[in-house]
Amino acid sequence: MNKTDRSLLSVKVQARARETGIERLGPDEFRIKVAAPPVKGAANREVVRLIAGYFDVPSTSVKIVKGKTSSRKLIAISPPPS
Repeated sequence: MNKTDRSLLSVKVQARARETGIERLGPDEFRIKVAAPPVKGAANREVVRLIAGYFDVPSTSVKIVKGKTSSRKLIAISPPPS
């Protein structure tokens, strides 16, 4: 990802999973398992944290664009500010 790119990812989230992890299904498609329940944004926060760690960007560079209350999400990753 270069400094001006913004990537969009299609993500399928499984909340309350036994194991936390990320599985890449395609170039911009992922399956993410999180232990947090889908209550009060806990699972979404864990998804953002995992995506940020996977792409080595700060959490502030990761945003859920679509699907905040759904298991299918569209996530934008912006380059970190310089």
